[in-house]
Amino acid sequence: MKEAASRPEVIEVTEVEQRVDRDVSVRLTKERWRIGELSLVRKYAVRGGPPVVLVHGFAQNRYTWHTSRRSMSAWLAARGYDVYNLELRGHGNSRGGSSADKFENYVDDLVQVATTLGEPAFWLGHSLGGAVVYAGATRVPMRGIVGIGALFSFAQHNAALNALCQLTEALRGKRIFGALNLRTRLAGRVLSRLYALSDLAGYTFPISGWAPGSMEPELLAERLEHGFDWTSAEVWFEMARWGVRGTFSYADAWKSVRAPLLVIGGDLDHLMLPDDARVAYDQSESPDKTWTLLDDWHTGHHWGHLDLLLGRHAPTVSWPLIADWMASR
Repeated sequence: MKEAASRPEVIEVTEVEQRVDRDVSVRLTKERWRIGELSLVRKYAVRGGPPVVLVHGFAQNRYTWHTSRRSMSAWLAARGYDVYNLELRGHGNSRGGSSADKFENYVDDLVQVATTLGEPAFWLGHSLGGAVVYAGATRVPMRGIVGIGALFSFAQHNAALNALCQLTEALRGKRIFGALNLRTRLAGRVLSRLYALSDLAGYTFPISGWAPGSMEPELLAERLEHGFDWTSAEVWFEMARWGVRGTFSYADAWKSVRAPLLVIGGDLDHLMLPDDARVAYDQSESPDKTWTLLDDWHTGHHWGHLDLLLGRHAPTVSWPLIADWMASR
């Protein structure tokens, strides 16, 4: 059954100058959109470029892709893409309406945006946003799929994360939880104030979010403070079940997707270890699929989770990798 398209409401249109990286800035048109309860930020340098939709991860928001000091979304727009930075329901400017009570709600959000755009887009998903994109690809056509530290297999190769999933599932079975929302912004603020300690923890902590030294202190502090958000505990419970059972709910349907696929992993990504991230590639039956592991051997630097998008080496390594892959398709 074909989904009905929604009509976007353009809230604001402005001309902005945004810093792409260090001393490099670009002049762009920025629009704030609403599609139903969903909020998007649209950026473009010229009209008519291929659409690219960015989907953030668990308990995150639009700042996954943009800070005042470095902006992947602005860089892509400057390269000629029509960039839409989506905030899933209950996150960022999409907060205020309904919150997700299951993962499928996020997939519905993606489908709503896809039908509104009216043409196949490149979809870039980070972390849980990658799982949203993988699942959405089973329901709407896509020009290309890019999973960046993206969830498919979950917590199968990280013992600490798997133990957390096991604990969550055990406690949930005792029915001690009601309907909960999780607020991660406080954790982001604490980490941003304790940068030296939190960066040191990256060497030993089993679920650290970036490779040590991969992000400048000021940029990391901004990313942590503004990029952590509210989310639904129900979505975490569902993720925990995937971790316990070792299966993604869309794994079978995924095999029918034939869109071009690029899957990127980081060698020190503790939240999405390469062996977990690669499963989306291994189980894909697309005739055009690529797996890329970013590591110190090939790039001269280690890679974690957040820094795949906004790390100090992203503008010269991961961004061009993605842009070149899209340009060839």
